[in-house]
Amino acid sequence: MEFWWTTTRRTYQVHAERKTISILILGLLSLYLLRGVDCNRRKVKVSHSFDDHYSAISCREHTASLTDFGGVGDGKTSNTKAFQSAINHLSQFQSQGGSQLIVPPGRYLTGSFNLTSHFTLYLHKEAVLLASQ
Repeated sequence: MEFWWTTTRRTYQVHAERKTISILILGLLSLYLLRGVDCNRRKVKVSHSFDDHYSAISCREHTASLTDFGGVGDGKTSNTKAFQSAINHLSQFQSQGGSQLIVPPGRYLTGSFNLTSHFTLYLHKEAVLLASQ
């Protein structure tokens, strides 16, 4: 009985050590893969009705504000066309590192729209998207 207990305990120790080694290898592999990502926390200046800077993590070369495309954050005006125009315009930069659309503070009424690859939709912490019917 004592031999069985010792063998079982050693088996559990071996499995625990293998699990720890696997986790360490996955962690190191993740760090290695992430070293090639060049994302910087930077101030992004976009032109719109009020001059403001947004602090956002941006891996995108091109940035625009929804207000540059006619977006109005009053909670009443439909912004579906503004979103679609902005996305259509910014989608041309997919092969150049992608793009980012900033939605400034406000309440934006909108219908559905489709996002593209290599595209970041950045909502300011005080921006709200309202679904239209």
